[in-house]
Amino acid sequence: MNEPTHLTLAVDDENARAHFEALVDDLLDAKVRAPRLIVALDGEALPPELVATLVGGLRRVREVGGAIAVEARTPALRDALALYGLDRVFALPLDPDDAPRSRHRRWMPRVVAAMLAAFVGAAGAWPAKAAVAVQAVPADPAAIIGRVIERNPNLASFQGRLHIDIRLSSFPFVREHLDATAYYQRPSNYEVVFDKLPPYARGFEKLYTDVGDPSNWERRFVITNSGDVPFEQHQDIALTLVQRVRGMIDHETVLVDPATWSIDQIRYDYYNGGSITMSQSFRDIGGYRLLISQRADIKIPHVRATAYGTYSDYQTNVAVDPSVFAGEN
Repeated sequence: MNEPTHLTLAVDDENARAHFEALVDDLLDAKVRAPRLIVALDGEALPPELVATLVGGLRRVREVGGAIAVEARTPALRDALALYGLDRVFALPLDPDDAPRSRHRRWMPRVVAAMLAAFVGAAGAWPAKAAVAVQAVPADPAAIIGRVIERNPNLASFQGRLHIDIRLSSFPFVREHLDATAYYQRPSNYEVVFDKLPPYARGFEKLYTDVGDPSNWERRFVITNSGDVPFEQHQDIALTLVQRVRGMIDHETVLVDPATWSIDQIRYDYYNGGSITMSQSFRDIGGYRLLISQRADIKIPHVRATAYGTYSDYQTNVAVDPSVFAGEN
C-alpha cells in the first residue's frame, strides 16, 4: 500500500485552499493508486470555505479509491471537526466505520451539528410550488424531482427568520436555543446564517449544505422510486437516495407530496445504525408555499434528541447581498 502524503496547512493562510487543491491535482495527475493524504491543520477557527475545499478534495480522491485524513493540532480545531462529524469522515482507513474513535465523548457538539445539518439541508428545497390540483403522478424519479424543483417563476428570492430548540432526552439532558436568518435566491442559492453559536462552534457562524437541494440529487445520488407510503392524512411518494461516493450515510428516504410537490419528510440512515428523521410543514404565504415548521428526531448510538424549528418574518422577492452566498462557490 502506498505511503500517505503529508501536508500541513495554517487555517488562516489565504493560500491554504490553493495548496491543498494543487496537491490533490498532483496526486491524481500522477495516477497514484488509492492515494492517501494526511492533512495537518493548525490554527483556531476553521473557515467554512476551507471545509468545502477539503470535502471537494475528498470526493475526488475517493473516486479513485483513495482517502484523506485530517489531523487537528489545536483543541479549537478538534472541536470544530467534531462539530460537523468530520473527525470520522476525514480518517484513515477509507471505511469511516473502521476509523479510530475519539477518546472524548463530545456528544453535544455532534448532536447540534447533526441537527443543524438536517435543518439546513432539508430546508434547501423550500420554495415548493403553490398547491394545485393533483395531476398525473410520474413514476420516474427524474420526473418527480423535476416537479419538486419546479418553482413559481415569480419567486426570485426570500429571507426569513429561523428559530431552533434542541432537547437531549439522554445524558447530559441539554437544551439549546438557536436563532438564524435564512436566505434563498433563484435558482438554487440557499444559506443559513446563525446569530450566535455555542463556544465549541466558534468559526461556524455561517453554515450551509446542498443535501436538501433537489437540483443536486441526480449528480450525488442513485435514486429509486420506492412506491407510495402514508404520511399523516395523505399518500406520499417515497424516493430512496444512495450516495454515489460513500460518506457516513447509508441511504436517505425522501417523502414527496404529489399534490403540492413539497418534501414532507427526509430520513437519514447512517452506517452506524443511527438515524435522523426530519418532518416539515408548509403554508401559503403571499401566494407562495413556504416552510413554517420542522421537527427532527435524532437517534444515534448513546444519544436521543429532538429539535423543533419554526420560521417567521418572511420577505419575498427582496434583494439579497451576493456575499451571503459567497461561501457556496
